[in-house]
Amino acid sequence: PAAAPVRNKTRIIITSCPLANDVHNVRRPCLKEKTMTSSRSTVDELLERELRRESFWVETDESVAPTRLNAVWRRKVVHWYFTLVAALQRQHSSTVQSPGGDPSVNPFSRYSVHVTASLLDNYLMSLPSERAIRFNHDRPAYQLLATTCLLLGMRLAQHDQIKEARQREASTKQQERGLNESPGGLKRAKTHRTNMNEASASTSSLADSNSRVAIPNAATILRISAAPKSISEQHILSMVREMTSSRSFPRSKVVTALDFIHVLSGTDTHVSDSGDGSTISLGPDDAEEACRLADVLLRDASVLGRRPSLVACAVITIALSRSNRVNLNMASLRDKVYHSVYGNADDTDLQFSIRKIESKLFRSIQVGLPSPGDRQVVRTTHLIPLEDE
Repeated sequence: PAAAPVRNKTRIIITSCPLANDVHNVRRPCLKEKTMTSSRSTVDELLERELRRESFWVETDESVAPTRLNAVWRRKVVHWYFTLVAALQRQHSSTVQSPGGDPSVNPFSRYSVHVTASLLDNYLMSLPSERAIRFNHDRPAYQLLATTCLLLGMRLAQHDQIKEARQREASTKQQERGLNESPGGLKRAKTHRTNMNEASASTSSLADSNSRVAIPNAATILRISAAPKSISEQHILSMVREMTSSRSFPRSKVVTALDFIHVLSGTDTHVSDSGDGSTISLGPDDAEEACRLADVLLRDASVLGRRPSLVACAVITIALSRSNRVNLNMASLRDKVYHSVYGNADDTDLQFSIRKIESKLFRSIQVGLPSPGDRQVVRTTHLIPLEDE
């Protein structure tokens, strides 16, 4: 006998779903509507987490930023992050892509680079001005900090990926049992980070059946990056302890622009309106373009302090404007992307910030920044060159 209809508080518009007339979907909530509701919930949770750490994303003006950040060094270090992570990805490709592991748990991905850059920026911005100035002028100190951030960034990325994989697994099991309520996306993630200061270990203590990838330890990172002799394993371990005990170190998931892009990604690209506002979905090619644009912005120190959701809106808007699957003008796209992330309420300050980030991105594209996705084999030497400074 047919199962009794499941009542859901979410308003279901059956006629708007192409699966509504499928015999296998009779008397069930529309798959697309359930997906839209889940995406909206996850975006809201990301925004909530983002606001919790807003105190570390200080909106700095041009007179303050140069005292805390060396934009030239930062740009080169971020490029080095992408290069080294790509090299590690190639080195561990057989393990990362193995059938027995979860493909979403990959510490050698662009997500690790975004987490690493967040650690670097937040730490420098949280320091007293005199200590920040030291890192701005002391090359070995900056190199030590950058190397430490990479080690911690890969561990944090793997930590978050494993937790999210477990949540997806729990959600799938609930759906198989016929339960109507989801586990709530990111809400089940614990905020306590364990063993992050044990950087001498070759693998994360969180590694389990979801991930068999061993994250390099401090000694390995120093070896493969040809770090200067002034940086030793003990220096890194000391810096790890200092960073993990600092006020700026994240106690919960590090939210990046990539998280918003991931939530708004699907099997194909479409932009539409629903009863609850605008909805967008990025197909694989357009999602990759949005991620690539986010990689470009990550190198730009002038974007520091902008909320990841703002960066996501800017890169998604430009990615869709370049897509041959969408036929809308820039103003309409910007409006629909904004409402897909922030809901129906309009905030002129947020909208102005998005347009400002778009302008910065267009300038970055015009000067021809190299694509982080370039798969050419390049050297991974960890040096901040003297030239071009």
